[in-house]
Amino acid sequence: MKTPVSAITIYIVAFVTGAIVMSFEMLGSRYLNPYFGSGIYTWAALISTVLAALTIGYFFGGWLADRSASATVLSTVVLAASFYLVCLPTFADKLIGFVLLNIDDVRAGTLVAALAVMFLPVMLYGVYSPFAIRLVLNSTERSGSIVGAIYGVSTLGSIVGTLGTTFVLIPTIGTRAITFALGAAGLVCGLLLIGPRLRWRPAVLLGALTCAALAAPTSRAEPLFDEHVRAAMLGRDNGRIAHVETLHTDLYIDKVGSMLMMSLRYKRDGYVDSMTNLKDPDELPLAYSRTITASLAYPQDPKRLLMIGLGAGSISTYLGRQMPDLTIDAVEVDPGVIVAAKTYFGIRETDKVRFIENDGRVYLTRNRASYDVIMVDACQRLGVPFHLLTREFYLLVKQHLVPGGVVAVNVIGGTKLYASTLVTVSTVFPTVDVYPVDAQEGQMIVMASVAGPEPEALLRRAAAMQDRYGFRYPLPGLIAQRHAMIPIPNGELLTDDFAPVNLYETMATGARRRR
Repeated sequence: MKTPVSAITIYIVAFVTGAIVMSFEMLGSRYLNPYFGSGIYTWAALISTVLAALTIGYFFGGWLADRSASATVLSTVVLAASFYLVCLPTFADKLIGFVLLNIDDVRAGTLVAALAVMFLPVMLYGVYSPFAIRLVLNSTERSGSIVGAIYGVSTLGSIVGTLGTTFVLIPTIGTRAITFALGAAGLVCGLLLIGPRLRWRPAVLLGALTCAALAAPTSRAEPLFDEHVRAAMLGRDNGRIAHVETLHTDLYIDKVGSMLMMSLRYKRDGYVDSMTNLKDPDELPLAYSRTITASLAYPQDPKRLLMIGLGAGSISTYLGRQMPDLTIDAVEVDPGVIVAAKTYFGIRETDKVRFIENDGRVYLTRNRASYDVIMVDACQRLGVPFHLLTREFYLLVKQHLVPGGVVAVNVIGGTKLYASTLVTVSTVFPTVDVYPVDAQEGQMIVMASVAGPEPEALLRRAAAMQDRYGFRYPLPGLIAQRHAMIPIPNGELLTDDFAPVNLYETMATGARRRR
């Protein structure tokens, strides 16, 4: 026997559930991309999973409606699907990580991960349309109109969910927050389907939303690394842990004691690009990663940081823990690097620390966001890509810096490429400071700004930030290493039209650095 429920309620819930399904499909890419990349296999797995789940949901919904045409039953199904979404952010990473570690084939792994994360809630939401038609249908005379209206409204909701999630929500808030919002909306819909005779329905609704809000993860409480992953790595024997072939390079993961290292080996055996202490998440073992954090002292009150190049995520983890209110966007062109950093180094994405799979320059071109600090530490098999070293690139960076913002660039000194980098940067930024890192390797951090603070003001600002955040590596000491830029012979202006980066990287300048 049908439970009384208004047709308006049925159509409203049809719209919302349609929006949730397609919104969740778009979100599925955000869950899977860090582990399996954004290639055709990922999207094939996502689309196939949604279609398979809806197919079974439609059949099951029609069968269930013929046996119990009750709004209470339909409400229970919607509530179950929505509760799953509310809880998903708490276990999604572990579930996908488990699949990644146990299935070597990327196609099979992507499909299994998509099914594990998405199948159940989408299948339950798929129950809604045939069940809703059964509730609204009172005679066969209007069956065509009712069926068309239910599916039409649901499809309209799907369009809104797709566009709203892609164009508005994903660029604005984190994946987990969106997932929770979808689940909360579904909970509201499930409660609305309960018959109007429940006078205490508003109280139930308020209580459910309150509990859901209390259960929602907060960005401050979210850990920036997975302790279980690091504990497992700590238990491994010293030596080579993995050799990962990615789209752009070869990654080598090696372990010595508690130190886990990621290297590209594009220069020579033993060159380490990123290093993490598995026992101490706040240690930055590599000198350049400590020095580059001095850039936080340049802006008046840094709130947003862009990192072009992720590596093993040591810097983003350190700064995210030291400055919980700092929003960090880490852009990495190689999806394999993101997967390796999560799989072996255990780094985690949160609402404050995001990992974005994209080319750094493409991201800046397509994104309008402004940043207080932009760190450029991008490297591939053959070195830094030329398009991240040209005058056009630094002009683009300048457009994305807030007034008083700074760009920090990791470069190797003693080469014509280093001299040319200084020449190029100085044509865009009036203030250029140099921070020596490693005398033997000639590694340098170049910091450039439109109107950087005077040296005394910079030290005062560094001291104030040190008092506020208590950095593991004190900012005043790092700032004290600052050198003013001096002219270096043999440097050339690098442009998109002329940038022989690989040649310049092998040519010595013959100049010495001095204070």
